[in-house]
Amino acid sequence: MKLKNILVFLVPIIASCGDANSTLPITSDVVSKDKIAEIQENIERLYPESEESLRKDIFEVAVRAIEDMVFVEGGTFMMGDFKAPCDPVSTERMDWTPDAKCFSTLSSLESGAKFLHKVTLDSYYLSKYEAQLFDVDVYLHSLGLPFINGGREFLRDGDVFLKIKRKLQAYSARISGWDDAKNYCVWLGEITRLPFDLPSEAQWEYAARSRGENVYYATNNGYLQRKGGHYYDPEAGFYVDYKKEEWNYYSDERKVGAWPPNPLGIYDMTGGRREWVNDWFSVDYYKISPEYNPVGPEAGSMKTMRAGKTMTRFGVDPTTEIKVNGFRCSIQSSIL
Repeated sequence: MKLKNILVFLVPIIASCGDANSTLPITSDVVSKDKIAEIQENIERLYPESEESLRKDIFEVAVRAIEDMVFVEGGTFMMGDFKAPCDPVSTERMDWTPDAKCFSTLSSLESGAKFLHKVTLDSYYLSKYEAQLFDVDVYLHSLGLPFINGGREFLRDGDVFLKIKRKLQAYSARISGWDDAKNYCVWLGEITRLPFDLPSEAQWEYAARSRGENVYYATNNGYLQRKGGHYYDPEAGFYVDYKKEEWNYYSDERKVGAWPPNPLGIYDMTGGRREWVNDWFSVDYYKISPEYNPVGPEAGSMKTMRAGKTMTRFGVDPTTEIKVNGFRCSIQSSIL
């Protein structure tokens, strides 16, 4: 995607109490002036009685959601477990070769990922970050719902809330269930008039693997280089500590973008939260999946989640409330 030249202009903020002269300086290298004006009009239409501060927050979240999108050029790849070396020196530093014969994880047998199949996708956009805690809170605020942290409710204008916000700024959202994730992305679509949604499972894997490359981790180099870890160098015959600048993974990190992105510029698809995708889950779906733009089974009892240390797939009850669950939104279009 060729980004537009940087646009700097003033956008009137929908003001309460007759304050029609409030303005917000906007700088964007992605969102056009016309789109920003459209977002403003949509917020005015959808939230005519809301406080100015909330409308301002909605505006900023919507614009940032577009800015954070990474263009993913469509193409064809083999989706599923493309096999791995049977006796690697380290499972965290594997290189694929055509003679790879063993499944990369045991979960491939249980989840149905063992059924390698051809998939062709149209181009789309995927957020470079997992949805963030306080962006999702703006959505909850727009619904009149409280901010909840650690099982407690907090007033958004209180000192405690502000302290929490400073501490957890840029942390990924903790989402209760699939509906919450889906509804947030759809809400962004209502505000922006763009086809925001959860990505399909195929879109998630294609992007995690940098447009379908045979890599085992969605990191900057396809390896897992743990914070404070080391690896065995077979040529030297001993273990070598990773330098700080080589770290690209730490399993307990919840701040988005803490480690280098994959080659597409997308963060935390290895090492972030487990992510909801749009598809219903079926162990057998890979055996019957259509080639073009698959979207999963028509129905089911579980929704698909992806991620973890490896790019594992698994089914989860969509009402499940687990703190490690998160998501990222997509735009189902090749044009912004």
